[in-house]
Amino acid sequence: MVENLSRSEQKRQDILLAALAEFKDKSFAGTSMDAIAERAQASKRTVYNYFASKELLFQAVMESFWQQSKGVANQAFDANRPVAEQLEEIATAMWTLYLQSDFIEKARVLMAEFIRQPQLMQQVINEVNDQEQGLPLFLKQADASGALRINNLKVAETQFWGLCKSFAFWPVMFQLHDYSGEREAIIKSNVTMFVQHYQKHSD
Repeated sequence: MVENLSRSEQKRQDILLAALAEFKDKSFAGTSMDAIAERAQASKRTVYNYFASKELLFQAVMESFWQQSKGVANQAFDANRPVAEQLEEIATAMWTLYLQSDFIEKARVLMAEFIRQPQLMQQVINEVNDQEQGLPLFLKQADASGALRINNLKVAETQFWGLCKSFAFWPVMFQLHDYSGEREAIIKSNVTMFVQHYQKHSD
């Protein structure tokens, strides 16, 4: 489905993409609003109309990344379907996202900046994590229905993300072993381990 953007939304997207490219080439510290405006083919005034500072622009890039990452698991729990089947769908969608070159490029840029300025990164991460959506909401609903028994939702969420990222995200990030040919079997195995644990335990 093609997303139809207004002229204003498209301009904002152009600025974000230009900023990402500049951060990649020059780092956050080495990037200027002038350079971002030039790459976005916009006036500096236009850029400031959308983002009052370089810091806010960087935060917007980060927020878009985390929203994209969390949004891929943004589906409601269906009590009429097996929980494992639904988690396999979420894991498959995650794996597909992790194979997108633009997503990985953004992740590499943000990881580099995380090392340079962890406080700014943590601030944005906290803001995104405060929003109950995606996998946390799904797991909460599954727990409420009795399909899973989870006392610590944060731990369970981190475990599930870890199972997915170990075979899809990190190997692509660092150009390690390609598990794509084994995707279906790996996802099924990971989900089975996760579901069996949280149907038998409450920790």
